[in-house]
Amino acid sequence: MTKDNCILGTLGHRASKKEINADQDSVQNPSSWDQDRCLFASLGQKLSRSEQKRNDIRNAASEIFITQGFEAASMDKIAALAGVSKRTVYSHFGSKEELFAHTITNFCDLKREELDVKPNHNLPLKECLVELGTKFLHMLHYHGSVSLFRILISQAETDPSHGIEFMKQGPKISREILAAYLEEKMADGEIDIADPIETGQSFYSMLFGARYLDCLVTGAPPPSPEEIDAIVDSTVERFIYGLKVKTKK
Repeated sequence: MTKDNCILGTLGHRASKKEINADQDSVQNPSSWDQDRCLFASLGQKLSRSEQKRNDIRNAASEIFITQGFEAASMDKIAALAGVSKRTVYSHFGSKEELFAHTITNFCDLKREELDVKPNHNLPLKECLVELGTKFLHMLHYHGSVSLFRILISQAETDPSHGIEFMKQGPKISREILAAYLEEKMADGEIDIADPIETGQSFYSMLFGARYLDCLVTGAPPPSPEEIDAIVDSTVERFIYGLKVKTKK
C-alpha cells in the first residue's frame, strides 16, 4: 500500500475531522492494505456468491492498481489476491482495461458521495465555498487521488482513454454541480458572473495550486489540516473578492 492510503476510504459515510486526521497519520506511517477501507468494501448487505466474488475482484484490482500501477498490474495478480481463478476475473470483467475503467468511475462517484464534496445550500456563499474547498483538498491529498493521478498521467501518451473517462466522471461532474449552485446565487441576485461553468472550474483550479503539483511530481508530504485550512481561506478570499489592486497616487 502506498503512502496515499487506500484509493477510497470507508464506503457509505462522511469523513469526520477525526478520520481526516487518521488519514494524515496513515500517510506518514503507512499500514498494510485494509480491505474494509477500500473502494469496494461490503455495502452492509448480504451478497450472493457471484456478487461477493465480484467485490473481491474489485477490491484486489484496486490494491494492485494503486500499489503497482496500471502497466505492472496483471489479471493473474488480481486473481491471486482475490482468491479466484483468472477465468473468473475475465467472466466478470472482460479485460484489465475494463476493470481499471470501472475502478475510475467508482472512485469518482463514491468519493463525491462519501466525502460529500458538494455545495451546502444551507450555508452563506463564503462559508459554503470554504467547506467545499476543505473537503475537496482533503480528498485530493488523503484519499488516493495522488496515486490515481500518477497512473493516469503515465498512460496519457499511450492510452489517454482512462484519463478522458476520469475527466468526464470526476472534474466535469464536480464543475457542473458547483456551476448549478452558482447559478442559484445568480438568480438570487447575490453574484454576477458571465459563465458559471468556467467560474466553477476556476475555483477548483485555484485550489489545486502549486502545492498539489509538488506532491504529485516530487512525492512531497501533503499539507496538514491546518495548512489546508489556510490554503482554502486564502483561495476563497481571492475567488470572491479578487485582487485588491492599488492605484498609484
